[in-house]
Amino acid sequence: MIYRSLAISVFVLLVCRAASAQTQTCSSAEAKRALTEAGELRTWEVLHTSYHLYHNCDDGAIAEGYSESVARILVDRWRTLPRLAELTKSDPRFWKFVLKHIDSTLDTKDLKRMRSMAKTQCPSALHSVCTNLTREADAALKESVSSP
Repeated sequence: MIYRSLAISVFVLLVCRAASAQTQTCSSAEAKRALTEAGELRTWEVLHTSYHLYHNCDDGAIAEGYSESVARILVDRWRTLPRLAELTKSDPRFWKFVLKHIDSTLDTKDLKRMRSMAKTQCPSALHSVCTNLTREADAALKESVSSP
């Protein structure tokens, strides 16, 4: 009975430690660096690097900056979409991050342009990528219309 209680206690301790390791906090130094760069990233590679460094800071003004970077890369550098697909194939969490940042904080012109390009200029091998981009742009446009 004592061994069973001890085993359960150790198990609970290990689960709690693992959970706490997965939910990293954002230090003030990280937040400052993330805020400085989040809205200025213009390639998928640098956005991917920043995501890995500061994903734990992805909130508020930093999140809005990341959204702006995603929009700028999609709208201004659409031809790089295959590179996004390559990066996200090996890092599905980065794909979720990108989709999350197609949101109602973006300019409606950018959202409409993203949606249009996803529907009319999608590389044939990236149909599912474009379908997801269209869905997120549509949801963001709908949300921005219904927001006060």
